[in-house]
Amino acid sequence: MQSIANIEQDILNNLRQLTPDKQQQVLDFTEFLRLKNTSKAIASKLSFRELAALPLAQRHQYLAPYIPATAQDFLTEPELTEFAVLDVEGWENEDD
Repeated sequence: MQSIANIEQDILNNLRQLTPDKQQQVLDFTEFLRLKNTSKAIASKLSFRELAALPLAQRHQYLAPYIPATAQDFLTEPELTEFAVLDVEGWENEDD
């Protein structure tokens, strides 16, 4: 197994050979991995109430790794986008 210094050097050498847009993709991916690890550590410690109490930027940082899977769930799980409650009588406001 390579040492951390060798891995870092290999990554830098490869990164320098990429176009700026590909370098941005690498940066985005490494940020995602870092946040994913941070989020897992936090997830085992925070309740929903504690999560809601975080500053908005910190809450977004915590939730960012979960957004793609959640969005995919909404595309593939019809139960999440059904409005069956609207089929039931009595849901309207009395003033309607």
